[in-house]
Amino acid sequence: MLRFALLGFLLRQPMSGYDLATAIRGSIHFVWPAQLSQIYRTLSQLEDSELVVSEVEPQQSRPDRRVYTVTDAGRAAFDSWLSELVTELDPVRVPFMVRFFFAGSRSLEDTVTQLRVMRDLHVKDRERLAVELPDQIAAAAALTGGGELDPLIWDSVRRAGEMMAQTWVDWIDETIERLQHAARAGHE
Repeated sequence: MLRFALLGFLLRQPMSGYDLATAIRGSIHFVWPAQLSQIYRTLSQLEDSELVVSEVEPQQSRPDRRVYTVTDAGRAAFDSWLSELVTELDPVRVPFMVRFFFAGSRSLEDTVTQLRVMRDLHVKDRERLAVELPDQIAAAAALTGGGELDPLIWDSVRRAGEMMAQTWVDWIDETIERLQHAARAGHE
């Protein structure tokens, strides 16, 4: 999936690996995070497959940067991938939920504390998605070429992330209430 995300960004404009990491952090990170090392490794694979080419751009006061551009073969691979219909749900891996599944042996206090920590993380994520990301999307849309629907689609992806974060907050609030109710009922 990362290879196609990188191709998609590079089809907007040539970028360095660092530029791509910044673009991902400001857009799809909440649905497809990538470390800089993964990005460089994938760029190398894309170049080996002749889907991108790179060129070193000299810089005055900083190290030279390698900028990647999509080839015709890369555009064709991306277009083919993008045109494929998604007909199955991807499994969602949430390490916290696996841990929480087995939390019944822990104290109520410890479990609720962990839930509150997770709630705070999701509230912060929701706020970031609601407050910071719209401006980043607008700035990215102004800088890159692409379809006229890109800003709307990008914002729809952002909105999905915001809604997912709110769903987590709602679920955590409900779960804490259920746990506390069960504890109160057990002491009656």
